[in-house]
Amino acid sequence: MTMRFFAITIFAFALFALAPMTLAQTGAPASQTGDNAGKAPAQITDPSYGQKPPQGTNVTLINPLKGSGDLQKFLLNILDFVIRIGTVVVILMLVYVGYLFVAAQGKEDKIREARQALLYTLVGALILLGSKAIAFGIEATVQALSVGK
Repeated sequence: MTMRFFAITIFAFALFALAPMTLAQTGAPASQTGDNAGKAPAQITDPSYGQKPPQGTNVTLINPLKGSGDLQKFLLNILDFVIRIGTVVVILMLVYVGYLFVAAQGKEDKIREARQALLYTLVGALILLGSKAIAFGIEATVQALSVGK
């Protein structure tokens, strides 16, 4: 198993594992299959469910982003999400590197590959840890340049 295949597998797993979480609370009633077959449909307590949206200019959209909606907070939220996913990937890669060392069984070329994989994993972990500091450094620089105008 190569490092590239392993990385693609982890990425695909993370992508498909997160997709059901986004659909977990859609508010749709339960279907009439499986355990709910033959039972009455679930009662919907929201009085606006199934009604047409109001017509006119008073329609407001709910902001799906946390915070006040500015670009800086949006980018920091994305960075926090990437750090969370990246932390899981680093842990899985450390487990994989440990497997490479065990599977090497004293063979110099296999140990060299395992050391290289460990080096790449540690460099990636350091970049991941430093990404927040880099983001704050960029933010401070932009604020200092905008104040100087």
